[in-house]
Amino acid sequence: MVFCSPRDSDLPLPPHSPFHTAGNVDDVSPATVHGLALVGGGGRCSEAYRWLIQRSGGGDFVFLTTAVYSEQEDDQFFADMQKLGAVDSITTLTVNSRAKANAAEVENTIRSAELLFIDGGDQTEYYNLWKGTRLQAAVQYLLQTKKVPLGGTSAGMAILSGLAYIPINQGVTSAEALGDPFHANMNSIKNDFFTVPLQASTITDTHWSERNRCGRTIAFLARVITDNLAAFPVARAIACDERTAVCIDGNGWAVVFGSSDAHDFAYFLSSRSMPDRCLPGQSLHWANAVSIWKLQGTEAGLNGFDLQNWEGQNGSRHDVNVLNGILSVDIQNPD
Repeated sequence: MVFCSPRDSDLPLPPHSPFHTAGNVDDVSPATVHGLALVGGGGRCSEAYRWLIQRSGGGDFVFLTTAVYSEQEDDQFFADMQKLGAVDSITTLTVNSRAKANAAEVENTIRSAELLFIDGGDQTEYYNLWKGTRLQAAVQYLLQTKKVPLGGTSAGMAILSGLAYIPINQGVTSAEALGDPFHANMNSIKNDFFTVPLQASTITDTHWSERNRCGRTIAFLARVITDNLAAFPVARAIACDERTAVCIDGNGWAVVFGSSDAHDFAYFLSSRSMPDRCLPGQSLHWANAVSIWKLQGTEAGLNGFDLQNWEGQNGSRHDVNVLNGILSVDIQNPD
């Protein structure tokens, strides 16, 4: 279940120290403003990075990953980010073992950050390597105590919610999930990784239109309700197309960034009832399933969403049902 990273390149990736800093190596402590950027993967969303950097006070940026990047790539990423706003430094933490995730250097570096961004990759690897470690505790400190801006793309977005899809096998397709919401690839949805403000009953999904994921996200919600992970009035999902970001402030107001000239949309799903049939080996049937707000991403972030009242500014609202494993309407916009 490997996803795209925003820092993909054709540069060689020789082994190097897992902890590399580009920029000023001395710690700074500017004031920050909390915020959460959820990016759908598939490429860099510069507007989301700019939004995060503006909230970081020009402080120290930590990029958390399991991938190995060359120092040349690290330096180029730092230069790219400096074009978007003031950045004191960027430290790339390659944490690809539980030993590293329990290292004091990793914990201290994360706790000192004014901005944290989690790379794309494999959220199951993140869960297996990072859960229950000093790394997890440090990220939780940033989320709940220090309240600095955080973001994640693809797999990074998948884990920045109260409910996270952590597949044991390969990632489930919409056809598999709708045909059997207890399909082996649906296992499992976790609620014991990160506690994210305003996201306790929310699950996220990425690469949405491009990978035809509307059906599986609705099946996620059916399982969330059936498994008593969240009650149907508050069971919700946030999904993003590629190169699209939902950026949420501390009051629960979200803006959607993307290209105004592309099919870059974000989707906010809420359940309307209990599923009629959500059983192993049978197709999902949910005659009064979900409402979906669909908002286009723009460079200026013109379209917004109120997570507290679950109401969109601009955009369009659609009711989508599941009749014996078939969606009543498909609102995706594949490129």
